[in-house]
Amino acid sequence: MKGKTYVLSDIHGNFEIFKRMLDKIQFNSHDQLYILGDICDRGPCSLDIYFYIQKFDNITLLKGNHEYMMQEALKEAIDHDDFDFPSCEFKLWSQNGGEKTIENIRQYLRKKKLYHCDYTIVRNVFLRNLYNYLKNLPLYLELTVNNKDYVLVHAGIDPERNLDDQEEDTLLWIRDYFFLSECDLNKTYIFGHTPLCFINRDQSFNVWYDDEFHNKIGIDGGLALGERGQLNCICLDDGQVFVLKMSEVNDA
Repeated sequence: MKGKTYVLSDIHGNFEIFKRMLDKIQFNSHDQLYILGDICDRGPCSLDIYFYIQKFDNITLLKGNHEYMMQEALKEAIDHDDFDFPSCEFKLWSQNGGEKTIENIRQYLRKKKLYHCDYTIVRNVFLRNLYNYLKNLPLYLELTVNNKDYVLVHAGIDPERNLDDQEEDTLLWIRDYFFLSECDLNKTYIFGHTPLCFINRDQSFNVWYDDEFHNKIGIDGGLALGERGQLNCICLDDGQVFVLKMSEVNDA
């Protein structure tokens, strides 16, 4: 049985809406799901998403800028044997929505219920495992569905460089210079990172299709912005788009 290929992005710690989306698309073991980064931060349940997706061989997470900020903060924490070490990397992560994930990690490690020596041992093992996982996430993926070539990436690419010559910062952080440029017209680029209310003319969070070059699809539904956002999921086999609004999930 041939399954379908789905892509979504920027869940930002909102585990409930993610689970409901999997139900909505009737995700099963024959399907493939690609998440274009930023499963963490801002929302309350980043670790729940992290643990959940690791159960599935058919769910692939790409690295987003929030995974990168967490990765670099954890590296400093490990190097200094102190999760709360006030490094520049830790402050950057915390100030960009990481405080929710930081608290999530403290609660998971039961910091207030363990003796300090026990907590330190458990913390160090957990942080190293998490760091190694984040460090090894792919920055982009190429795939072909129904004879159409796609590039999946968190933020975008430098249109003046070949795909195999991209810089990490670009793939994680670029915005309008990418999606307003032509890029390789033989590929379709699917990206997150930039909430679609900042791209769509009507300021909606609906999936954005490049109407000039016709080779880019933006899918970040703005869950990082809170109640106004939505989770978008696109099926590459038939182009169908699935939408769940945050307000609908919270009211249910």
